[in-house]
Amino acid sequence: MTMFQSKAQFNIPTPPQMVFPRTPQTVAEIVLWMVVVAFVAFAVRQWRRTGSPLGLVLLAGGGIALFNEPLDDILGLVHHPRPGQDVVFETMGPIPHWGLPTYIIFFGGIAYVLLLELRRLIFTPRAFWIGIAITFVADLLIELPLLHFRLYTYFGYGQVPMSIGGFPLYWLFINTTGPILCVAILFAAPGYFTGWRAALVLFLPLVTDAGCSAAVGLPVYNALHVPGAPAWVTWAGAFVSCAIGLAILDALARWIYSHTLKMRRAAELADQLQEQG
Repeated sequence: MTMFQSKAQFNIPTPPQMVFPRTPQTVAEIVLWMVVVAFVAFAVRQWRRTGSPLGLVLLAGGGIALFNEPLDDILGLVHHPRPGQDVVFETMGPIPHWGLPTYIIFFGGIAYVLLLELRRLIFTPRAFWIGIAITFVADLLIELPLLHFRLYTYFGYGQVPMSIGGFPLYWLFINTTGPILCVAILFAAPGYFTGWRAALVLFLPLVTDAGCSAAVGLPVYNALHVPGAPAWVTWAGAFVSCAIGLAILDALARWIYSHTLKMRRAAELADQLQEQG
């Protein structure tokens, strides 16, 4: 008998009974899609100004990254109530319609704005961490109202550690590292995404989100799935996940800063040569 035959299921606690709230769901969808429209308008304006459709491509890539959500829900124990939910698609679990604009905004739109800031070549480590703080705030502004109106919930065998307003703070690092890695790659290795490889940008948010979610979330995901685990185990998992997230963000900050300095020196040298010519 194989391991999978002898064990009926993975250790997943039972989610709470919930009914999808119709009015908050409709309001959330309207507000989120309005924000998406604003990002699309901004990306179109940038396309006309620069000749590059990268903003629109990243917005589409953010939408594609939504295919990570079912896996995140299972590993991170996120429950979307089934009755009354507007479902955009269903694989390992049903994904609510409001999830699509959320991913477009966070993994596409915010990533594009950060990339434009990096390309101004005024990056400093201090500015980076201010940007991370702004990204954290944007995440909270999306999640806290949705959690308040019970559009979804985080759950576990017992109390979910590090929670404020129903939001576990370790998710700030799980959510944020993916788009920052996406931005760092596009900033530091833009030459790769040329020719036929330009189409790969569509899938970059998907890949960076999945990779960072797995890397950062691994400790807390495992701790949350231990039946009867004492609080110190889940809290330890949460702290280790935050530490991994901080380490990844610090590494990305150093990589971006190093590349910024190289680009500044190259620009200064080009200016000097132009003056001499």
